[in-house]
Amino acid sequence: MFKDFMEDHNTGTFTSKKYYDIDGYYRLKLEKEMKKGLKKAGISERTVFNDEEQRRLEMQELRERQKGRRSVSSKAINGKAQAMKEQARLKEEMVYLYKIGDMEGAAAIQRRLDPDVPM
Repeated sequence: MFKDFMEDHNTGTFTSKKYYDIDGYYRLKLEKEMKKGLKKAGISERTVFNDEEQRRLEMQELRERQKGRRSVSSKAINGKAQAMKEQARLKEEMVYLYKIGDMEGAAAIQRRLDPDVPM
């Protein structure tokens, strides 16, 4: 088989047009398949093999996704931090109200801080 291939290669008598213009062949094949509805647009066989550029793009996309995840998680953390600060402020206010003798105000704050505990 290799001798046949070498003879066809050296004489330029390949049996298919594919061997003369591989990009054109795959472009034509993709057009035919799209007309038949067998393939979705944008999905084709790889004809460009620039691995470094593809890897760079993949890493860039991965960093962008992680950055998006970080921003969502940092917002959640910031929200929790704000809630904790608010609780600390309420506890300080409750202690102050107990010290000045305002038991009703302190009890109201206590209910806000821990609504499950009966007073």
